[in-house]
Amino acid sequence: MELERICRLLRQRGERIIVKDNSIETFHERDEDYYQLERELMGGREQWHYFYVRSKYENVVEREHLASYTDEREGARIFYLWTMRRHYRQKYIRKIHEYLRDTKYDISPDVATVERALAILSKLHIPRHLYSLENEQKPDSINLETDLDYGRSFYIDLTGKNHRETLIRPKSIAVSIAFDRVLMLYLFYQEQDALFQSNEIKALFNEQERLVFL
Repeated sequence: MELERICRLLRQRGERIIVKDNSIETFHERDEDYYQLERELMGGREQWHYFYVRSKYENVVEREHLASYTDEREGARIFYLWTMRRHYRQKYIRKIHEYLRDTKYDISPDVATVERALAILSKLHIPRHLYSLENEQKPDSINLETDLDYGRSFYIDLTGKNHRETLIRPKSIAVSIAFDRVLMLYLFYQEQDALFQSNEIKALFNEQERLVFL
């Protein structure tokens, strides 16, 4: 999935991309933060750097280096996944929260409950193997651990290792975060399957790339 391909795919999904001579950037207005994938030539060899760029006043920017890649394909895939992560959070997750707000299924951080989260996930037909919200750990799923007042969530990979553990939060906040992460894991697999079946990618995303979505 080279740069031209991911730019085409992102534009097909309604994402605007800024293309420059040696970099691509997520679309941003002046003084807005953005992600950037930049090409650097070192000793005749290409290296790709991925940055989070914080814009400040008077055209001053601060770049946080996130990763480097020696392969354009690797860097392009990460840029694509980061951009689609933001896309789904803004176009899907946020809209679900807005739709459910002030209903009996409100999943906002101040009122979310495990019972509400389970009911909504069932209505959305999210596969049950992608989540465990009742202190029962399972691989390749979002897991939620709670007691009477507090909780935290994390992703368990296929080997049983925990990733992306959140801080311990009040229970309603922990449930709301876990709910969003379950949806993102589901959307990740939907995105991967669509790309693979249409031959846009030849290899499935690896563990590191999966974690980008979460």
